[in-house]
Amino acid sequence: MRLVVLIYSFGAGGAERVTSLLLDELSKEYEITLVLLEDICHYEIPKNVKKIILGNNSKNENGILKLLKILPLAYKYSKIIKDSTHSLSLMNRPNYINILASFFSPHTKIFISERCFPSKQYGSNNLTSKINKFLIKLLYNKAHKISANSKQSVDDLINNFGINKDKTSFLPNIFNLQKIKNLSLQNTPLKQKILEEKNKGKTIFVSIGRLDYGKNHILLINSIKEIKDKIHLFIIGSGDLENDLLANSPDCVTLLGSSKNPYSPLSEADFFLFGSKYEGFPNVLVESLALGIPIITTNCAPSIIKTQTTINNIEISKCGIITPLDDKDSMVYAIKWALDNKSYFDKNDILEYSKRFDISTNIDTYKKWLTTN
Repeated sequence: MRLVVLIYSFGAGGAERVTSLLLDELSKEYEITLVLLEDICHYEIPKNVKKIILGNNSKNENGILKLLKILPLAYKYSKIIKDSTHSLSLMNRPNYINILASFFSPHTKIFISERCFPSKQYGSNNLTSKINKFLIKLLYNKAHKISANSKQSVDDLINNFGINKDKTSFLPNIFNLQKIKNLSLQNTPLKQKILEEKNKGKTIFVSIGRLDYGKNHILLINSIKEIKDKIHLFIIGSGDLENDLLANSPDCVTLLGSSKNPYSPLSEADFFLFGSKYEGFPNVLVESLALGIPIITTNCAPSIIKTQTTINNIEISKCGIITPLDDKDSMVYAIKWALDNKSYFDKNDILEYSKRFDISTNIDTYKKWLTTN
């Protein structure tokens, strides 16, 4: 198999993290070329993987320009994949480019990976959402195979976008749990900042994610404001809403910025806090479980943890708590419940549960998906 992989960039996002793990494993057996729309490399690229930058693109380009560039980029990409057996893309715009490239290179098998929940991601009535919904309906069925990282997203594609059920597969995100643990042991400046508060007897909450509308950090900040006493929330990430969040943050909330190794500061958390409005598959939840840290999250994604009991509208398990979307009262109640019942969450149970997400458990599923007709 000669495989080309297309993605926006190799930045610090979840899809990029999964791609880096796939490259590490698949490059042991297959000839692979990595194609990026933007030359950003947060993760190391295996030495035997060739890297190509597809033109001069930026995530900050306006939507109309991005749309106009899709067809020229697809033609250019078709030249790269013409001698390859397989082309795999991840995320919407690379998926559109990948599928359109097949019109110019019809002998290459086209595989696409949906990384979000499309109906929620493009649920608004603006032009961008309408264009993306149109392109998904128009193009996705032309791919050889289509995967999504949650069963709910697979169902969404089938039921709401008319995607052929026989072409779809659920492929869970993969994680190198041992690498996460190793990186968590590093002594970084951000870890030291957290330890300063921890040594004061504070209960530490950590959240990780882009500072944008969808991640909904303001829900977490407003919830923490209701409690304050002997707790501290650290938010790791950067984004457009940084100044707004800073303006609304009390003394018990600290924005740490982005980090190449978020696992080091995360390892000192007593709880991981997540307020997102929608997700495909939030990697940070599994990464927290991999460090034995219980999670408190909105019901923004497929159930990564299994509910064991429900109290006052919150779902509780041995690995954490799930609250309704964008519900401050429920989030406050969940945080208070967790503070009052710390012993309910057992680190060894959480670590054992996280093993089901390890790459060793799931990589063969990816290989089978790529190689089986």
